[in-house]
Amino acid sequence: MQVRRLYRQAKKLARLATKSRVDTPREVQLEVTNRCNLDCDMCPRLVLLKVPEVDMSWETFTSVLDRLDSPESITLTGWGEPLMHPRVFDFVAEIKRRWRSCDVSFTTNAHFFTEAFIAKILAAGVSRVNVSLEELPWSGADAKAPVPVDHRTGNPMKGAENHVARDGHPTPPKVVDRLRRFLDAVNKEKAEGRAHPEVRMQVVLFPGGTEIMLRLVDFAAEAGFHAVNLVRLDVRGRPDLKRPTWEQEREMIALARERAAKLGVPLGSVNDHGAIMKLASHSDRFCVRLDNFIYVDVAGNVAPCCLLRGHRLGNLVEQPLREIWHGERMKRFYGPGVHPACQGCDAFLNCYAEPAPFERARTALPIASVSHG
Repeated sequence: MQVRRLYRQAKKLARLATKSRVDTPREVQLEVTNRCNLDCDMCPRLVLLKVPEVDMSWETFTSVLDRLDSPESITLTGWGEPLMHPRVFDFVAEIKRRWRSCDVSFTTNAHFFTEAFIAKILAAGVSRVNVSLEELPWSGADAKAPVPVDHRTGNPMKGAENHVARDGHPTPPKVVDRLRRFLDAVNKEKAEGRAHPEVRMQVVLFPGGTEIMLRLVDFAAEAGFHAVNLVRLDVRGRPDLKRPTWEQEREMIALARERAAKLGVPLGSVNDHGAIMKLASHSDRFCVRLDNFIYVDVAGNVAPCCLLRGHRLGNLVEQPLREIWHGERMKRFYGPGVHPACQGCDAFLNCYAEPAPFERARTALPIASVSHG
């Protein structure tokens, strides 16, 4: 699996360097559900994006798969918790039945890691599980701040004075216990030479969150995570939330890398790709995802990414993939130049862009480039 990923990364570098696109995309993200058991302040799904809180139907799912062209990876994550979909493991099984070598992954808040779910994940043949964490329970001698009930919600899990707990994914003690059991089971499979998912911790960077971030790196090493990924908070639709300055972000990433290196945990950041990727992306002149990626919502509509799910460029229930991928609407997102809808987005860039609100980006988009059917 690792050799296959390195080969794919090498091909991607070559495409970025030559500003070319694949003939048809092989990396697909499916919005299997927009229902979630949490309502995190940092998440724009209900207020900004106004996503429908529904599941993708089996009929839509299989219709979409019928249109795909030998996908290399499929991520079963939209704007909800994928483990809430009653048929998520049927989805995994159907993908593996069609394309045995396709990597299947999902991102989760880990609240559903019961013994039954752990067994299903291990049996399903999932390639990667990304676990979103921004805090650990504040208790006993380790407490660094008081955790009164959040006056806005009445929810003690959100930790009023702890901005990371309030704005990010809340993590009660029971979730930490479930995570430990999950990682113990995964690493047992790994030690015995059996197939197992790679388990990554994904951490959103918040201002003033350096100490908590380092505690999470420590936890990743102690609990047996296979890697840590640091990501940038997108505040274009949430100006009331704050993110670290570019200088603070660089310092946080450097400190996290130093700690992770001492502990032997691989750590990366989609906002610090390194010199080779930065050179290949022509110093952030275009998004590194657009060469080989599509986002598909619960109804089969195709968009360039999850943050632009309203920019419907076609529908895989109704149209062939090639027709959508080579259509003028889709090609405009790749250039030349930055698409108006992408202005102010730095989710996958090394640079630190001045955030442009989503609404302003939408109004800047030529009518001919988007369909709201």
